[in-house]
Amino acid sequence: MAPEIQFDKWTNLYASRAKALKPSAIRDLFIVASRPDIISFAGGMPDTRSLSMEMVAKATRKVLLNEGAAALQYSSSEGHPGLREHIVRLMAEDGMSADAENIIVTDGGQQALDFAGKIFIDPQDYIIVEGPSYVGALQAFSSYQAKILTAPLDEDGLQIEPLTQILNDLKKQNKKAKFLYLVPSFHNPAGVTLSLERRKALLELAKEHSLLIIEDNPYSRLRFEGEKVPTLRSMDDTIIYMSTFSKIFAPGVRLGWINAPKPIIEKLNLAKQAANLCSSSFAQRVVEEYFSNYPWRSHLNKQIALYKERRDVMLQSLEEFFPSEAKWTKPMGGLFLWVTLPEFINTSEMLAEAVNEAKVAYISGEAFFADGNGKNCMRLNFSYPGKEQIAEGIKRLGKLIESKIVLYKTFTKKLHLNND
Repeated sequence: MAPEIQFDKWTNLYASRAKALKPSAIRDLFIVASRPDIISFAGGMPDTRSLSMEMVAKATRKVLLNEGAAALQYSSSEGHPGLREHIVRLMAEDGMSADAENIIVTDGGQQALDFAGKIFIDPQDYIIVEGPSYVGALQAFSSYQAKILTAPLDEDGLQIEPLTQILNDLKKQNKKAKFLYLVPSFHNPAGVTLSLERRKALLELAKEHSLLIIEDNPYSRLRFEGEKVPTLRSMDDTIIYMSTFSKIFAPGVRLGWINAPKPIIEKLNLAKQAANLCSSSFAQRVVEEYFSNYPWRSHLNKQIALYKERRDVMLQSLEEFFPSEAKWTKPMGGLFLWVTLPEFINTSEMLAEAVNEAKVAYISGEAFFADGNGKNCMRLNFSYPGKEQIAEGIKRLGKLIESKIVLYKTFTKKLHLNND
């Protein structure tokens, strides 16, 4: 017997912004991608299997024994003072001077994005993002009914001339973007890094147009090679800066932070209070203990070496198994690379075949654009699957893509002959 169709009798009660809520392409694939028969390049997962669980257990035990009652109690909305002081030190290592009072601990980087949308975006406000852009940011900002404008990327990151054109076009219409959101280092999903020259040009452009910049920087410590590039925040202290412990420790603790000028922090703190009062006091104290008294840098260096090996295998496998018509980025760090296929290949439509027949999962490029672009692109993650899985998965994907190209060429050749 067919299941009964359930209609939503509460449709008329939902707020208009609920219509803007869209499922995450990444979350939707999680169940499929976790199947043991699937080689998944879909997630953005750090390899927590490399963590010393003994050290994490020791840090957790110490917190419980020494601070148990306080650790299991409510905390301040801004975050545990000890952890915020540690965040100040982490930022200082990257050339950023910050006060603990101008930092709010969040439930991962995603909550920081939601708060930014909540305090800045009114329905139909313009914001600017990179194309492609982090899907979680698009999801957060869309939920507040923003009009999202897209400035393209290339191998050196955000392109300044198209961004300038967007800002000038808005100015001609007596309109203004609320902010520019970008991931300048080891970009998610593209893997590219904004060059120093463009960082300087971007800050000049932002000053000229009084453009607020939100810098999302989860990946910069995961550098494999090349010279370190200064954060935008280290070059301009009016920038809103976001980061997370998810990539340098573990995403399961769900802790990130946001740093901003004092007036903005005050508004963000109100958003935090309304959302969940405070982040987990227990998790904050465990992370503080781990980063204060355990060799986290040694573990991070091991992770970096591991990710570099896997990136190298993916790049080598792409060269070997992908057709010449395909192009891809060559990241110097982070977790992802970006593949561009011929325009006649729709990676969203191809995904079902990839999962069901090739037993490989990826994220379609369309998910990372607000304007419908990216249909012939895909994001591939190299941090989590093992080297053998990467080589085999790329081989399977390459075979599937090659079959699509052969089919297209055969069809267009027959069509051309028939027209003659």
